[in-house]
Amino acid sequence: MKTKSLKIEELSTEQKIGMLFCARRCGKAEEFEQTLEMIRNHSLGSVQVPINDKTPEIIKAIKEAADYPILIINDMEEGYPRSNLPCIPALTLAACDNPNYYRAFAKAVVAGAKKEGYNGTWGPIVDILVNDGPCRVKRVFGDTPEKVIKATAEIAKVYKEYGFMSTGKHYPGSEDSIYDTHMTEGICHVTEEQLLNNDLVPYLELMKQGLLPSIMTGHKVFDKIDPDYPASVSKKVIDIIRSRGFNGVAFTDSLAMMGILQKYGEENIMGMCVAAGNDIILPNYRTPVDIAYGYLLQNYRDGVFSEERLNEACARVLALQAEIGAKADLIPELTEEDIQCLSDISRDAVTAITDGGVSADLGDANKKRLFAIVTPLDFKDNSPEEEVVSGAWYFPHKIANKIKEEFPNSEVVFVSEYANPMGNEKVLLAATKHDEVIFITFCNTSPYLGTDCMTRRTEALINALNTSGKVKALVHFGNPYAVKPINHIPRILLGYTAPESQNYAIEVLAGKIEAKGHLPFDIKFN
Repeated sequence: MKTKSLKIEELSTEQKIGMLFCARRCGKAEEFEQTLEMIRNHSLGSVQVPINDKTPEIIKAIKEAADYPILIINDMEEGYPRSNLPCIPALTLAACDNPNYYRAFAKAVVAGAKKEGYNGTWGPIVDILVNDGPCRVKRVFGDTPEKVIKATAEIAKVYKEYGFMSTGKHYPGSEDSIYDTHMTEGICHVTEEQLLNNDLVPYLELMKQGLLPSIMTGHKVFDKIDPDYPASVSKKVIDIIRSRGFNGVAFTDSLAMMGILQKYGEENIMGMCVAAGNDIILPNYRTPVDIAYGYLLQNYRDGVFSEERLNEACARVLALQAEIGAKADLIPELTEEDIQCLSDISRDAVTAITDGGVSADLGDANKKRLFAIVTPLDFKDNSPEEEVVSGAWYFPHKIANKIKEEFPNSEVVFVSEYANPMGNEKVLLAATKHDEVIFITFCNTSPYLGTDCMTRRTEALINALNTSGKVKALVHFGNPYAVKPINHIPRILLGYTAPESQNYAIEVLAGKIEAKGHLPFDIKFN
């Protein structure tokens, strides 16, 4: 259906309220029909469409219902998962630090997403890493404004070129909070001046280049700026960027997160977010669409936010829709060079951190060694098919097969990340028969997990065996900060979280390829 931008003067109050709302729960059939009716009535600004087997039929229905350029969005931080191209976490991209790779990544996102009807994403993440913390390290591009700008500007340029909405998140940044705001409220102690000198530098630079059509406000409290409310509910915090010329759309982060829900509930929080300066609300996905929309409408009727604020927010949403709609049919075609770049990222990201005079490879591949592979709790060492599960990224069986291929005389043992006494004893006993031991470790990054680190049991096992002097290498996949509690090992390889990097890391150990990656953060290992 041909779309035409809506005009604010032609919208009723109820329609304008809908422009400030992002519908979720599209997989719920009855509620999805309510969403489609809101679209037909010009009462919905954006939709978060799940990325799964139902995506094409959901978006087809939305486009048939919409005669205006409604925003169709989801997170695509690692790529577009329904394409046949590799998914690449930000940390893996950053370890390569190659502008061609950033552009190829962005083109792949846009091509895959727009072909299925999406016209925007919440990304790239412009947070600057300050220190370790749950649910963020693999998602960021570096620990300085310069590193973050270099990556995100390249990605945002491609998004803009093809009319694909980008979103800088999570405003205003600052990662000095140790908590995951999916689980609880985070507290940051930086001042406005400190934000302006560090965390907000990427936002302001992207804005200067015309590459910041929207932002997403986070749920951390900046107690030196506004001790009473988190950023997503704080006019004082949002006004920092507004006062410097930002007139794009501000999304809230999800109001399903416990950093908001535990303290504020749902009935009034959406209106409070609008009053603070947000333009589109991302409601609690657990709440039916009509009920969540009803809360926002009632907030307006109760005076939680003004008509002036409603009109300002609605105008911003309509302007963004028009901007994105103007390039609705523009889809990039990936070149052979783009495809090659995407293929090379996981190889070139592998990073070696070694003592002086120690090479990344182990030397003589025929030497007898022990490789101890740490496995997830639900891993079954006699059932390779167990690895074929949705969302899996770490594959111990494949790593073991690669080790046997490259180091044919070596022994491989599996040990659970939550090893019982027999599991630890098995590894220690096997080590008595070898002069060299190599550990393969991992840790997951996920909301509501509370940590991105290895388990204390894994740390204890490695450190215990390390006292013998036999541990010659540690190959880690996941958050590199997880390696910090491990006592000194002369050779550390970091493969991050791209699945393809697991084979490449073993090839580095075997001396077949070079470790070209660079750690994007300044981490002091033992």
